[in-house]
Amino acid sequence: MQWLVIGQGAIGSLMAINLQRTGVKVALKLRQPQPESVTISLDQQTYSFATQSLPLTEPTHIFAAIKAYQVTEFLAELKQSLLPINSTLVLSYNGMLDNEQEVLPAGALHWVTTHGAYRDGAAVIHAGHGESWLGWAQVEQASNRRPAEVFTALNNALPLLNWSPAIHQRRWQKLAMNCLINPFTVIHQCRNGELLHQQVLDEQYALAEELVWLAHHHGVLLQVEDLVQQAQQVIHQTANNYSSMYMDVKHGRPTEIDYLNGFVARQSMQAGHPAPHHQALWHRVRELSLY
Repeated sequence: MQWLVIGQGAIGSLMAINLQRTGVKVALKLRQPQPESVTISLDQQTYSFATQSLPLTEPTHIFAAIKAYQVTEFLAELKQSLLPINSTLVLSYNGMLDNEQEVLPAGALHWVTTHGAYRDGAAVIHAGHGESWLGWAQVEQASNRRPAEVFTALNNALPLLNWSPAIHQRRWQKLAMNCLINPFTVIHQCRNGELLHQQVLDEQYALAEELVWLAHHHGVLLQVEDLVQQAQQVIHQTANNYSSMYMDVKHGRPTEIDYLNGFVARQSMQAGHPAPHHQALWHRVRELSLY
């Protein structure tokens, strides 16, 4: 089975290269119009990929590491394309959508990672090694039934991969990490590791308290102290990494702040329990970006 990686973001590029390294056939789907092939470099080696558009003519594993604001449009395009039988969709994006369970297709998988990467021109920089989790996107589909071929390919490409029947727990934890780290890299215009020298710890605790309440409201149990400690650990592990939000602001692109702190602020307000610290960070980053 071939793989189709959506876009040329840092994580998607990293996965495409590592899939190709394992001998898997990989193509890229870019925004239209697109050239017939593209090259990406990693560790001073260059890799070439053919490009492919929808609709697909043969069963394909699709790895879509995209921006949260691109998810709805991409899923609509995918729905119109009528994927060949036995195709698989793996989604990876920061944050959460307000109407997620309505738009996610049956049989989709979520891939959550702590690997850190960023793009530097035509090169992708693997700035922080971590681990990843894979599980069914729809809550009602959550089970121990693991798609062996997909799991093996992703684990071979970018280990360590864990199978997670409770992927939603992991996604809330990843949401917390992004909310507690990324906005501060924009405000202080710095790499992740430089946050260790900024006065952000008290605010991280306040953000964690608001997020833990909302997670509990959605049936997910998290602990404030655990989230703050995890955030500090991620900052250490990805010290040389530029967050995706920082890179988006730097290059004048839309950020995912609406789906991170904005998501927490909106959902908390709807639940009758305002989250003022997330609200303030949400609007602060929007003010600093061009969008």
